[in-house]
Amino acid sequence: MKTLYFAVLSLLMCTVALAQPQIITLPKDSPAQRTVQLEEIWRVGGEDDEDLLLGMVAVGVLDQEGNVYLLDSQLSQVLVIDPAGELKTTLGREGEGPGEMTRPSGLFLNNSQQIGISQGFPGKIILLNMDGTPGGTVAVNQDSESGGFAFVGTALKRDENLVVLHGKGTFDMETGMINTRTLLTSVDETGQELTRFAEHNQVRDMHKQVFDETANFSELATWTLGNQSVLTVPNRDDYRINVKGLDGEIERVISRPFQPRKRSDEDKEDLTSGMQMVLNGQRVEMEKHILDFDRSILSLDVATDGRLFVQNSYQAAKHWPAGTAKKFDIIDADGVFQEELTLEFPGFDTEEDALLFLDGDHFLYMKGFQGAAESMRSAFGAGNPDEDETEDAEPLEVIFCKIPAR
Repeated sequence: MKTLYFAVLSLLMCTVALAQPQIITLPKDSPAQRTVQLEEIWRVGGEDDEDLLLGMVAVGVLDQEGNVYLLDSQLSQVLVIDPAGELKTTLGREGEGPGEMTRPSGLFLNNSQQIGISQGFPGKIILLNMDGTPGGTVAVNQDSESGGFAFVGTALKRDENLVVLHGKGTFDMETGMINTRTLLTSVDETGQELTRFAEHNQVRDMHKQVFDETANFSELATWTLGNQSVLTVPNRDDYRINVKGLDGEIERVISRPFQPRKRSDEDKEDLTSGMQMVLNGQRVEMEKHILDFDRSILSLDVATDGRLFVQNSYQAAKHWPAGTAKKFDIIDADGVFQEELTLEFPGFDTEEDALLFLDGDHFLYMKGFQGAAESMRSAFGAGNPDEDETEDAEPLEVIFCKIPAR
């Protein structure tokens, strides 16, 4: 009996040991620096393209055949561009009927014959077949409870795993209080929750405009979907990445000794410039709780081969020299810090342009991105009245580019 007891105890101790996440501590300094000039493959839109007008494109997806899908949130459609840079087809349109969308915000490939589009309000995922016909909708984790509202944010899919940022909220008309609960979950094909990876609850008073970085931050602020894992940043001030398995358990922790970038007074002012609220015809003064340092990690992306692309607070666009399109810390699939990668493109304007990650080798250079974003806000009645909008912004141009082979 004693022998059996110790055998069971040993087995339990081994199980506990096996359940502990792998801890990887990266070196403080990058082991290598590499600068690459991106190679253009094709471009669409812009002043010289008379056949294709773009509204606001902030999301793109690349399929295995080399087709690029561009979600135009302003025109409520998806443009499919073939490998030669020619418009292959246009999917979707503005509306509330089957296969139609209103202010879509996210895009993913559901399978080889279907795309998925996330819509914030009313919150849902719209499925569109490649021939343009409606493919149905996914009501993410919505139940029969009355009252409140549902919203859907970013949705990412790899293999058969669909992970969605979404939530529900309630609004009290008498008190002006909004309660929201935001979740990061994997869902099945009907939208029902499979695994919960993180959640954030928040209460806001609509009679006061408050910008509170501490209250607003959560693990949901920076996340991505990897190969059989979900990656999140649990702490604002730490260079720490939790790699969670599809069961929600932390399998690996990647950390690095890191001091986040200290903000200047101008940086702090820029954070809330353009933010405003008007109540009963009167502008409400904003209450500000701004921290002295930037977030340590600004973005996460996972390449097809499993490499992790991390953007830290010193790599924010406003600190780049002219012509620099993006900077990343590159961590390989085994957790080894490989290099700091700088991507360049001639003429890239850090104040006006943006570079979107696709698969780790291919990117979308969005020329005139900020102007397109402001034009969309103005079209939807949400522009900044303090800015002079009499001069039209140049039309958005999308340049598909890649990292040249070594």
